[in-house]
Amino acid sequence: MKHRGQAPEPLPEHVPDNVLDELNVAFSAEHPAPPKGYDFDDPSIDRLLGLGELDDADDDDDVDDDDVDDDDVDDDDELIDDADLHDEQVDGQPVAEGSRRTIVITHEEVPDTVYLDENLGQRFRSEARTDPSGGRSTVVIGDLDDGPEVHQLAAGSSVGGSMDPRIRARRIANRRAESRKRLIWVAIASAIVLAVVGAIAVVASPIFDVRDVRVQGAVYTDADVLTQVVDSLKGHPVLLVDTAAAERRLRSVPWVERAKVSTQFPHGVTIDIRERKPVATFQGGDSQFRVIDVQGRVLDVIAGQPTAYALITGRNPDTVRGEFAGGPYASAAELVVALPPEIRSITTSIGVDSTTGTLSMLLKGTGRTPVDVRLGDTSALDDKLARLLSQVRKGLRGVCSLDVSTSEVGVVPGC
Repeated sequence: MKHRGQAPEPLPEHVPDNVLDELNVAFSAEHPAPPKGYDFDDPSIDRLLGLGELDDADDDDDVDDDDVDDDDVDDDDELIDDADLHDEQVDGQPVAEGSRRTIVITHEEVPDTVYLDENLGQRFRSEARTDPSGGRSTVVIGDLDDGPEVHQLAAGSSVGGSMDPRIRARRIANRRAESRKRLIWVAIASAIVLAVVGAIAVVASPIFDVRDVRVQGAVYTDADVLTQVVDSLKGHPVLLVDTAAAERRLRSVPWVERAKVSTQFPHGVTIDIRERKPVATFQGGDSQFRVIDVQGRVLDVIAGQPTAYALITGRNPDTVRGEFAGGPYASAAELVVALPPEIRSITTSIGVDSTTGTLSMLLKGTGRTPVDVRLGDTSALDDKLARLLSQVRKGLRGVCSLDVSTSEVGVVPGC
C-alpha cells in the first residue's frame, strides 16, 4: 500500500533481453499486429515489465504505517524541500530560504481591467530584456479612449520626461475644464454682486425719494420738533428712510406716548402719533402751571391756568417738562379720572399734601363757602368716592365739611 508523500520504488536497472525482444515485436512498425493468440492483458506481461511488484504492493493492506522508516521519510522530505527551494527563483536568482516575494499594487482608485494580447506580452518581455540600464523598469499603461497605451520607463527615469503626449494632453484638458468651472462660478458671483449693487443704486437714486409726508394724531405735539422730523425725511430714498430714528425723536416730546413712522413706495411717508391725555394742572413756585397726565408726568409748562383741567392745590414743585411730579400728584390725577360725573361737575379743586401724601377736595355747596372733603391717603379711593357720592345725592345743604376716609362718614354741619 502506497502512502501519500512516499516516493515510488525505482524500476529495475536491467531488463532481460527476451522482454525487449517481445516488446519490439509487439510495438515495432514492421509488425503492425501482434501475433495471434498474444494477450496483452496477461499479468505475465506486467511482471516482465516490472509492474507486478508494484500492484502487489498496492493490494497489500496489511502494511502498517509504523513499518515505514522515519529516516527514509525525512530524506524524501528534504529532497522535496530542496527541489522546491531550487525551483523558487526570481529573475533567474534563487530565493533565500524562508523568504517570499511580495507584490504590492497601489493606486488611489481601483484601476480598470486591461487585457494585454500576445503581441503586447512579447513587447514587454523584449523591452525588459533590452533595458540598457540593467535595473528594474517601470511599465505605464494609460487608459485612453482608443485602447490601452503601454510605455516603459527605464530605471531612474522620471515619469514626466517620457509621458505620452496623449496622456499629457488629457491632463491639460482636465486642468482647463476645472479652470473653466472656477471661472463660471466667479462670473456667477460677480453677476449677483453687480445685481445687488445695481438694485441698491436704483432704490437709492432720487427717482424714489420722499416727497409726501402725512402727519396724523398730533394736537399738542411740539410743532418745531415735528417740523424737523418731517424735513429730515423729505428728499431721502423712500426705501432707505431711517424710520426708527424718526420715531425716537418724536417720542422724546413729552406729549407723545407712541409714534409710528411708515413708508409708502414710491414717495410717501406717514407719521402716526398718539398723544398723552392731560387730566390736571397745578401751579409751581415759579407761578407757571404744569399740565400732567394720569401718571403725573408734566406734559407742558405754560404761563396761564388751563381751565379745561382740574386744579391741584398745595405746595407744588417746579417740575420741568417731561419729568414726573411725584406719587401724590399721580394719585390726584387718578382721582380726577375716577370722579363720577355728579361729583366732577361740582368739584372746585383737589388738594395734595406732598408731605403726608393725603388728598382732599373742595365742592361747591349751597352757600358761598365750598364744602371741604377729606379723603385721607390714596388707598381704597373707589370706596371713599362711593360714600361721597351718597352724601352728595342726599344734599349738601348746611354741610361745612365731610370726612369719607373711614367707613363712618363724618359730617360737620354749616360753618
